[in-house]
Amino acid sequence: MFEDIEILHLDAPISTMFALAIVNLGLIVWLKHGFPREWRLAGWALLNVRRIWQRSADEAPRTGGVIIAHIQGVIALATISYACLNNVLHGFALGAIIVFVRLFTVQVLSRFIKLRLLIKESTDIDRHLRTWMAATVSVIAIILSLRSQLHSDVGCNLLLSTWIFWSCFRLWRVFQTSIKRLSIFSFAIMYLCGLEILPNVFIILLVINSF
Repeated sequence: MFEDIEILHLDAPISTMFALAIVNLGLIVWLKHGFPREWRLAGWALLNVRRIWQRSADEAPRTGGVIIAHIQGVIALATISYACLNNVLHGFALGAIIVFVRLFTVQVLSRFIKLRLLIKESTDIDRHLRTWMAATVSVIAIILSLRSQLHSDVGCNLLLSTWIFWSCFRLWRVFQTSIKRLSIFSFAIMYLCGLEILPNVFIILLVINSF
């Protein structure tokens, strides 16, 4: 009597993607309640970057909030990697490499006094927008994990597009900041191309080719 009834199984990839998304959303809740100033700055980075310029020079980031932001970015990439390659370790490794490269770049460029404030603000913007990128990826991942057919059809492309969108939005915020701090428009373009766009294009191509 049950021959024609289709049995749906929750396979491991969907369950794992759901778990990664829940962990990332949990980190966002922790950031909001445990580090309210970081959460407030994340909102300003999204909606009113001028508040970041006003506050960034006088305030040091909370170590806990910085660590959470890095973990969020790594988990978001692991989620995308799992959706596209069914390989979570690949995403964790790629996320760790990106974090290491960014930290190394910040340490090197911060030695130039003229760029020090700009580098700090760019790093803050990157960290705060990473929270929203992780939140968006997590929400989409939960929907995809509950809709296996949707996940099969557009899951990978949708998550990759989300990540690329937030990367481009970050570049726009950094461009606004570089114009303010460097004053001369041509210097801002040179900074953005040499130290932001080219490395980010390399990272985006690395991610896309990995998938």
